[in-house]
Amino acid sequence: MKTSSFSKTYIVRLHETDLGGIVHHSNYFHWIEETEYALFDHIGEEVVGEFDESLEGSGWPRSEMNVKFVQPVKFRDEIRVDLSIKRIRSAAIVYQVDMFRLNKDGSEDKVLTGNYTATCCLYDGTFQKPPRVIPIPDSFLVKIAAV
Repeated sequence: MKTSSFSKTYIVRLHETDLGGIVHHSNYFHWIEETEYALFDHIGEEVVGEFDESLEGSGWPRSEMNVKFVQPVKFRDEIRVDLSIKRIRSAAIVYQVDMFRLNKDGSEDKVLTGNYTATCCLYDGTFQKPPRVIPIPDSFLVKIAAV
């Protein structure tokens, strides 16, 4: 399979920073997740599937995340999140994520690098059972391969 990739840009807003104007670490994870959701939108897939008659719906919880913060990002910085698929397992996708500050002179600085795994699951809408890992549907694999 070829390496699928997707990018999205953001402008750092004041509420995403601390009193010094530096981005709080949790916001990096929000941007990564929003980029993954934009990828799903791009291929026409639901991030959270509709509940069926047995009240089960699909989703993609994170089962592992490992990132390294390289440089801080500040209020009003423009950033780009690059998301690439490193590997597709039977029930999970391993993503490579790199984040860059886009400078006004056209250069860019890497601010974060890492990888994470999202696992394909069925959720119980009654919340009586834990999520159940399922194989990634073939229809999804066809769509993601086309990116």
